[in-house]
Amino acid sequence: MQISDKVAVITGGARGFGKRLAEMIVERGGKVVLGDVLDSEGHAVSLALNAQYNKKISVYQHCDVSNFDDIQALITRAITEYGALDILVNNAGIGGSVPWFEHDSSSLSRTIDINLKAPIEGTRLAVKYFIENGRQGCVVNVASMMAFFPVEFGPVYGATKSGIVNFTASCATLALMDPPVRVNAVAPNFADTAMVRDMVPKDNNGVFKMNGVLTVDEVVLQMIRCIEDDQLAGDSIKMLPGRPPLLHNGRKAVASGVVTSAKL
Repeated sequence: MQISDKVAVITGGARGFGKRLAEMIVERGGKVVLGDVLDSEGHAVSLALNAQYNKKISVYQHCDVSNFDDIQALITRAITEYGALDILVNNAGIGGSVPWFEHDSSSLSRTIDINLKAPIEGTRLAVKYFIENGRQGCVVNVASMMAFFPVEFGPVYGATKSGIVNFTASCATLALMDPPVRVNAVAPNFADTAMVRDMVPKDNNGVFKMNGVLTVDEVVLQMIRCIEDDQLAGDSIKMLPGRPPLLHNGRKAVASGVVTSAKL
């Protein structure tokens, strides 16, 4: 999918991957609708983009993805503001501090709600919109290399990201519809974001030294690839510092006729 003239909704758009992705999409001629709970930062990103290009190519709206009504409102805002939705990026996520077993149940539930349930709900809403309106569409989910390599200090986080990889692979056959809907994911290792710096123990910099750290741009360029490369469907792009990105070779859903013939 070419990004020019397309409308993208990005959750977690106030900083990190979301902010940089918004900049890259706008550079390629797209428009962005940003959602986050960091309202001052999110508004600032949107205003800066509009000022840079001297037109309204970006809007910001408060969005707590653990509240599914907020996700629907963000998608509705894109349609109201720009007339359509073409791309959804489920970027919002949380890591949590350690040790994980000292968290209470509500904190662990929030990690699951934001990292797993929200991307599933966002994808559901976007796919429903694409099918009902006969539009080609694209969804990008953000997983993690912790989906593939268990880490002692992040079992709940890793479980949510494993779920995202499986969910994404299970959406592969949506690309067989006419017009196609593609759902893909990026699965980066530690990247230089505020969330990662908050999640990894301050006295355990050996984790970074052992694994290395990806730049934000390295990850976001693969998110762009998920949008632009029409050959990708149900794929997760694994990313480790110092190595080329690699498509996960796990199984993807195969066509049974159930999804492609469904009337939503």
